Amino acid sequence: MSKHPFRPLRHRSVRLLWSAAVVSDVGTWVQLIVVGSLVAAGTGSAVRTGLVALATFMPQGIAAPIGGLLADRFDRRKVFASALVLQAVMTSTLALVLGSGVRSPGVLTVLILFGSASGALGAPSYAALQPDLVPPEELMAMVSLGVYSWNSGRIIGPILGTVLVATVGPAWTIGFNAVTFIVLAIGVWSLRRPFLPHDAGGTIVERLTDGWRALRSTPGCWHGVVLLILFNLTVVPFMGLIPIYAAAEYGGGTGLAGLFSSAQGIGAIIGGIVVTMLAVRYRRAHLFERIVLFVAAMLAFYAAAPNPAAVTIGASLLGGGCSAMFITGSAIVQRDAPPARRGRVMAMMQAFMGVSYGVGILTIGLIGDLFNLHVAFAVGAAGLPIGFWLLTLRSRHWRDALNGSDPLPIERRAALAA
Repeated sequence: MSKHPFRPLRHRSVRLLWSAAVVSDVGTWVQLIVVGSLVAAGTGSAVRTGLVALATFMPQGIAAPIGGLLADRFDRRKVFASALVLQAVMTSTLALVLGSGVRSPGVLTVLILFGSASGALGAPSYAALQPDLVPPEELMAMVSLGVYSWNSGRIIGPILGTVLVATVGPAWTIGFNAVTFIVLAIGVWSLRRPFLPHDAGGTIVERLTDGWRALRSTPGCWHGVVLLILFNLTVVPFMGLIPIYAAAEYGGGTGLAGLFSSAQGIGAIIGGIVVTMLAVRYRRAHLFERIVLFVAAMLAFYAAAPNPAAVTIGASLLGGGCSAMFITGSAIVQRDAPPARRGRVMAMMQAFMGVSYGVGILTIGLIGDLFNLHVAFAVGAAGLPIGFWLLTLRSRHWRDALNGSDPLPIERRAALAA
């Protein structure tokens, strides 16, 4: 395994996709922070603000399995590009609605829901084609590139969104996001080769059942998905609640929410680079144990932060830990998923993550409305290590499942050579 975190960029197809993805992810974060801040300012509710973020990710639970079927039946490149065009159309509709003066949280949430569902149709195809873009030893670095792209958008998007809202208004700002999806679609269409699956066919029910059996019977995939579900239930909700955390607990607006979000993005990029390099030295189970403890501690710090400066530091550290956990878990699932069923396995992973994120953000948001968000995040900080401990008690072979077919760490190889 290469320890260089950017080694996959030596491939033309990876450079093409990644550069286009950076542009698209900037647009997505522009939209998320702008609409979230509008709702937070208008309602003052953690639950309603959380619904905006929920609408961005929850469609994975419904649309991703359909996308998985498409990914394992048709050219994955074409499926992904077509979904991006549909997502651009839905985002343009949101921009037009904002331009007409509509600010209803319900209307905005529904439109975001449809746009995100369009994206969820293509997400399994993108995840399924990644292992075909790079050699196996570069897969974790390839997954990390997606995190760098997403969090570059998290850094640039809130800042750009704040500037655009002040200069051209929210409608044109969301219109910018629609354009970024077209940019990414052009990048995907520019790939020079098809990515055809080897699906044996069957009815929709048979193919979904086959994908479920592949997920459930592959130890690395199953354990990776279960751990990511726990992660989404307890920790990830803090991301969608950043606008209301800034407003309700620290009296800030879009600018302060953007600062917190950007700090998290910077930390996530650093965390992705660090975990990719550590993966050369340590096995996946070892990494997961340490990451869980680190993330729980950082969420507790974030929950107890007495002022915006402390929140900014906590968001950065927490972003690094979350990035490391997502990269490690996703790479395990992609590593072990059977190639012919990879689209459906990745779709089910995304579906479970979307649903668990929805449950988590509504639960944490409700606790925040009943008490405050400091208490709500503290509950998540306690829930992660407790849940991890219970899961490890339930599965005696979880280490073997997570380690799977990973190459031996440097120290182990040196000991065997001696």
